[in-house]
Amino acid sequence: MKIFTKKLLTGRTFLTDKTVTVENGRITAIAGGGPADFAVDVLTPGLVDLHCHGGQGFDPEQVVHPLPDFLAAMLRCGVTEVLLTLGAESLPVMRRALGVVKDAMQKQAVGQLPGTRIIGVHLEGPFLSPVRPGAMPPAALRIPSSAAYRELTQGYEDIIRQITLAPELPQAITLGQSQAAHGVRVQAGHTDADFSTAQRAFDAGFTGLCHTFNACRPLHHRDPGVVAAALLDDRVTTECICDLVHLHPGTLQLIYKIKGADRMIAVSDSVATHGLCDGRYTFNGQGYIVQNGVSRCADGTLDGGGVYLDGAVRNLQSVGIPAAEACRMASTLPAACLGLRRELTPGCLADCVAWSDDWLVQYVWQGGQLAVSNI
Repeated sequence: MKIFTKKLLTGRTFLTDKTVTVENGRITAIAGGGPADFAVDVLTPGLVDLHCHGGQGFDPEQVVHPLPDFLAAMLRCGVTEVLLTLGAESLPVMRRALGVVKDAMQKQAVGQLPGTRIIGVHLEGPFLSPVRPGAMPPAALRIPSSAAYRELTQGYEDIIRQITLAPELPQAITLGQSQAAHGVRVQAGHTDADFSTAQRAFDAGFTGLCHTFNACRPLHHRDPGVVAAALLDDRVTTECICDLVHLHPGTLQLIYKIKGADRMIAVSDSVATHGLCDGRYTFNGQGYIVQNGVSRCADGTLDGGGVYLDGAVRNLQSVGIPAAEACRMASTLPAACLGLRRELTPGCLADCVAWSDDWLVQYVWQGGQLAVSNI
């Protein structure tokens, strides 16, 4: 298969008028123009979402609507890979959700479940600060320890790829250090950590900040806290919810100005209510209100993000971030956080998204196979 594109994202820049050759699921060559099976305006790597609870009524912790519908909707938006994220719930609910994800991954491995590829689990809960719970139910939060982690994850250790911890909690830094040593990506989040505690966490192997500025100790000129520590540390990658509601456009510009295009990633943080019509919903006994596409808890607390990653790419550009860097923040960079190489270069997996000139997803390929045509 050959794809001709007017603009091809490679590394940090776009190349013009290139033809990408795909064989056996991988990119084998990139050359000048010529005959091709497809002709598109823009071609980028597939989008990779490291923080996504669900959407279209689906959440692994509160299975009401079918998983296939959610995975199909995500793929139509150009998201080829996702870490399904679990928030804080009771131990039985979280373990049941881990079983849902593992079963789905096993089905995908044998070709029985199409849509966005699930690459593991992000445990956003339950080891979070009761001072900064965000939309998490405070009663479900737990004190971190090796024993508590084993109780939660036993039998599912192989699918845990990322964990969020509040580093100021007892044993949190020790647990994070241990998980980092086992290859799990560890980030601070839902945290009231002060500046020095955050620095200790980053020295111990925490490499990210969960949805920067949200559910964190706020930045103050005499109490800079975890946000300033993350922004100043070149080892730390900052997650950003790019729906222009969770973060003001000026805040996105600030993060970009400090972190640059190599330490800032876009996440959806989408939840079950994302993609549903405005109205009132109940999931797992909790009430939610969707108004103008924004989801909130019944008490008015902001819930998950309001756009999938294709919307994040458009929103990042709308605040002045160059298109090539906006695309990298939603594809190559989050993949690299998990040690995955997702680039449009020979030898790489042919997960590709074709966009129109106005940044709407037109085609999606997974492993070289056409999976979505929105034309």
